[in-house]
Amino acid sequence: MAGPLSRLPYPYRNEHAVVTGLLAGLGGYIDWTSVASQAKPWVQGVREHPAPFWVLESLLKEYPISSAEGLALMRLSEALLRVPDAETAMLLTADQLRGADFKDGSQSVLASLSSAAIALSNTLLPDAEHPGMLQRLGAQTVVAAAVRGIQLLGRQFVLGRDMSEALAHADAQRGRFPPPLFSFDMLGEGARTEQDARCYFASYRSAIAAIAAHGTHGVLDENDGISIKLSALFSRYEAAHHGRVMAELLPSVVVLADAAAAANINLTMDAEESDRLELSLDVLEAVARHAAQEHPHWRGLGLAVQAYQTRALDVVEEVARLARKHAPGEGRLLGRRSQTRPGTWAGELSRLYA
Repeated sequence: MAGPLSRLPYPYRNEHAVVTGLLAGLGGYIDWTSVASQAKPWVQGVREHPAPFWVLESLLKEYPISSAEGLALMRLSEALLRVPDAETAMLLTADQLRGADFKDGSQSVLASLSSAAIALSNTLLPDAEHPGMLQRLGAQTVVAAAVRGIQLLGRQFVLGRDMSEALAHADAQRGRFPPPLFSFDMLGEGARTEQDARCYFASYRSAIAAIAAHGTHGVLDENDGISIKLSALFSRYEAAHHGRVMAELLPSVVVLADAAAAANINLTMDAEESDRLELSLDVLEAVARHAAQEHPHWRGLGLAVQAYQTRALDVVEEVARLARKHAPGEGRLLGRRSQTRPGTWAGELSRLYA
C-alpha cells in the first residue's frame, strides 16, 4: 500500500524480467571485458592483502546469514556484548547454538578452527538433561573460547554499548589515511509504544549532541554522521497511518534534522520494509522542504537505498528529483546502501558521498 502519491513501481515484480530489462537498457554503453580487466587486480589485491576484519568475511562465507548457523552467530555476536557475566553468556550460547550444525566446514584453516571450536562447544554446552556439564573445567574452557570468538565477531558490527564507547573505538581506527568516517546506528530500533518512540528520539538527540561535541569540521564530508530509523520514532509507522505519520512523526524528524544541520553532520533515514518505502519518501520530501528553507547550506540529509531491490534505480531517480526540486544545485540528498541488525550503537566504516 502506498501513500497519497505513488512514486515507485510495484515492489513485487518478476525479478528476472526486471533485471533482463535493465541489462537490455544498458545496450553497448558498458564494455564488460574492460570492466573485468579493471576489476581483476582490485579483487586480487583484496585477497592478497585482506582488511583487518577478514575474520568476519571468512566466517560469513562459512556460515551465510541465510543459514541457521549464520543467524545464530549473528544473534550471539551482538547479544553477547551486553551480557554481564560468563555463566549467562554460556547459557545464552547454549540456547542459540543448540539447533545449529557447525560440523561441516570449508577447507580454510580459520574456518576449520572456527567450526571445530564452535561445534565442540555446542556439544559441551549445558542443557536441560545435563545441567552439571557447565561445571566441568573442560567444557568451560572450550565454551569460553567460543564465546570470546563470537564476541570478537560482534565487534565487527557493534562499536560500543553507548556513544562514548563507540566514539572511542571509532577514534582508535582512524590511523589510516584517509581516515574512515562513521555513520552511527542505534541497532535494534523499532517502537512498539509511544514511550519507546520517545526513548529512541531522546537517544538520537543525545547521539547527535555527542558526535558534535566530540569534534566536527567545517566540511560536512569530514564529519561522522548518524542514521535514524523512522519506525523507531513512531509506533504506527505504516502506510495505512499516513496522516498520523505526517502529523506526529514528521515533527520529531524535523527536530533531529535541525540538530544535525546545526552540527553540520550527515543524517540518514535508514531502510525500512519494502511496503514502507513510499512512506519514507513522503517523509524525506517533507524534511527536505523544511531543510531547504531553514538550512540552505546544509547538504547532509540522506536516505538509505537498498541496492538489491528491483526498484533501486527508481528510488535513486526519485531522490535525485527531490534534490533538484527542493535544493537545486546543492546536491543536498545522499544515498547509501545499508543493512540493519539488532544490537546497540554501531558504526559503518564508510564515507558518505554527495
